[in-house]
Amino acid sequence: MKIIFESPSNWHKIFIVPYIMRGLSVWIVEPFRMYHYKKGITFYPPHLPPYIEELIQGKKISVLLGEMIHAKEIYQLAADKAVEVIESVYAGYRNEHEELFAYVAEILKSPVAENVFRKSLCDRLADFYSLNILLHRIESLFPDTKIIFFTDADIRSYRYLKKLLSKNNCEFFEHTNIRFSRLSYISNALRKLMQNLKLVSMVFAQALISSISGRLWIYANKNKKTFAYGVTIIGQRQLYGNQRGAEFIIDNKKISKHEVAFFTSMSLSSEQKMKLMQLSADVFTLPQPKRFFSNPCEWRRLFLLALKRNFLNNAEELYAAAVTFFNYFRWKRILETVEIKHFITHGDCGIDQIGRNLALNQGGVQTWYFTDSMNHCCNLKTAAGACGMRHPFWTYLYYDHFVTWDELLVQYFKEHPGSFKQAHVVGCLWSGHVKKRYNRSESDRFTLAFFDSSYSRNGITSYAEGVAFAEHILKVADDFIDIQIFLKEKKQRDIHNLSDPILGPVLLDLYKRMDMHPRIKLYSDGADSSDLISISDMIVSFPFTSTTFEALSVNRPAIWHDPMGYYRDTMYGKIDGATTHGYEDLRKMVLKIKGMKLGEYENPIPIYSSLLDPFRDGKAVDRFRDLLVST
Repeated sequence: MKIIFESPSNWHKIFIVPYIMRGLSVWIVEPFRMYHYKKGITFYPPHLPPYIEELIQGKKISVLLGEMIHAKEIYQLAADKAVEVIESVYAGYRNEHEELFAYVAEILKSPVAENVFRKSLCDRLADFYSLNILLHRIESLFPDTKIIFFTDADIRSYRYLKKLLSKNNCEFFEHTNIRFSRLSYISNALRKLMQNLKLVSMVFAQALISSISGRLWIYANKNKKTFAYGVTIIGQRQLYGNQRGAEFIIDNKKISKHEVAFFTSMSLSSEQKMKLMQLSADVFTLPQPKRFFSNPCEWRRLFLLALKRNFLNNAEELYAAAVTFFNYFRWKRILETVEIKHFITHGDCGIDQIGRNLALNQGGVQTWYFTDSMNHCCNLKTAAGACGMRHPFWTYLYYDHFVTWDELLVQYFKEHPGSFKQAHVVGCLWSGHVKKRYNRSESDRFTLAFFDSSYSRNGITSYAEGVAFAEHILKVADDFIDIQIFLKEKKQRDIHNLSDPILGPVLLDLYKRMDMHPRIKLYSDGADSSDLISISDMIVSFPFTSTTFEALSVNRPAIWHDPMGYYRDTMYGKIDGATTHGYEDLRKMVLKIKGMKLGEYENPIPIYSSLLDPFRDGKAVDRFRDLLVST
């Protein structure tokens, strides 16, 4: 028998030590990026506690290494499988919750409202397959061995989804030699009970307070403000003050700042508020949970349905319904005071968008979703790969318009159920910010700009690759003593120790070496990538970071660098001159481009290719504006 712990915590020590004393074989799953990890940084495992590290060093317990179970594959396999089966299982799932689902569709006045439950279920199915594939690979590694498995995953949901998939003849792995520990069952049941009790209490409070204060709102507003465009602030990156900020659609020719209102649900600093007020005099803070109350009858009936369905045991459906009600009602309220014709956002792919966009559509508003990068899973797909690289993120996106960079991304999103109503390829939005390179004299140093990526522990883009990428930057500096190097870091440095306590410090040491190098200059995550591309002779980014795409979209010399040769069989990896694999490839490409005369460089991706901006003229934002103005 083997005892295997996934993400052990400090309190597991009271079980691990007795197991060791009894002479049982205790194993720890090496942390790696998994879909079903929900604590801390979502999808990332927590660190191993110090006592676990000591037991490993003392050879008292063994480590199930990520490479032993091909851990890097599991996340994407699980995500893709969930998208594959969601439509097959939904009908049976709906039969169990028909009254609730029909009620939500009734209140939102559209059957589209049910997509919140489809999307929520798809995410749960990815959790299921993530754990299911992990257990299958562990069992395959230890055949004919009884295993007790300790997990923090939602076991009740896992067992429920297993039955649902079985009823609908969907594939999954059986693991007859593995059983969950009793402790996992008990801790999971208690945790879920507390979560569900809190949720039902919140719905009750929403219904109660809405009954008291929700009636005090004045529903008519004769001084309604009117704007052509509403733009959402969804993250700090939009407020960095660079050319990719929330105001990028404003040119004061086709679209003036007086036509644009900003909507934010974020807490803004005084500096950020002042920045937004300079862009537009109209910044609206969205009503927040626990502060906005309306529609008492609808909330009261939802609470009664929760009691009827005994949601203390399983509240996923109630949560999806409550989120949908809140977003639908608050945007109905916003539209009583603000009128807009077009609503523009990006990276907004959760269940929140369905209720909101239904409210907007019913108010006559066109909804627009634009891609702010090209770094999607489809870029990692290989011709021989069985995985379609789809993801629950991109399912059931209820928008009128999808504005994107190339035809590949259009086709990728169409592979997901519930895709956009219309798609528009306008080219790379940020390539227009890349300024024409000045004519470099012979005395000027050749300038090389590197862009790293987001790394994870044993994930799709791992810290081992990040370390190799950084090492190659230093090698280039050593091999080419007449060049200047820039490195723009994608993440703030303090994230690396949190993401990977083993290789994170190694990466930080390499960055510190670069800090001290006389010909390497590092830029923080807030620096403007377009400016760095503009002042550089060649761009090198980690596969498949958007900066190389941006440079190639205006025919500037650029490559993706695959430091460990993992991406040879991908679409971009096979294009000669677009991707280098290993250091020697990189060195040769730098030497080749460095030796070119002005105007000699040729874009390695043909103009007719679906893999790149089909225009190559830096006017994508103009085309986006034209779409907005003409629609």
